[in-house]
Amino acid sequence: MNKQNKDTFEYLFNTYYKDLYVHALSFVRDEEEAKDIVTDVYEYIWKNFTRLDASVSLRPLLYTLTRSRSLDFLRREKSKEKFLAYQRTLPEAEEEYEEHEELLAKVMRVIENMPVQTATVFRKCFLEKKKYQEAGDELNISINTVRWHITKAMKLLRESLSGEEMVLLYVLFVKK
Repeated sequence: MNKQNKDTFEYLFNTYYKDLYVHALSFVRDEEEAKDIVTDVYEYIWKNFTRLDASVSLRPLLYTLTRSRSLDFLRREKSKEKFLAYQRTLPEAEEEYEEHEELLAKVMRVIENMPVQTATVFRKCFLEKKKYQEAGDELNISINTVRWHITKAMKLLRESLSGEEMVLLYVLFVKK
């Protein structure tokens, strides 16, 4: 950057910094964040100074960049807040993992006690995620027989699991 450009940049900085800071502060309401935004704007101007048209006033560009970066900050903050609120609604990951493991062990015990053909059909359709037709073709049984075995398996599961466990089972294994 030549001496003239440096002088122009310094003039822009000294002339507009405080006004841009107040402009950013009016959006973000955080002094440090407003300073960071204005610093980012000047950094952008510094890096792209040779590409800017020096024949026009840079004041509107400075205000537009400040506004844009302030709104970007607000969007990021809103996203962070939504994510944190969502995280607070979730149980602890470790507890959730243990709960899933316990449910899986319970389901596997129920499956082991099912008649062999019913257990095989259930495994193919729900654990291997095969369509009823695919399971029927592999086992050389009709799709109606597959449905009958699934109905029987679900009845046995409902008898062994609580309503909450059935919902969790559905969410974990059945929902596609």
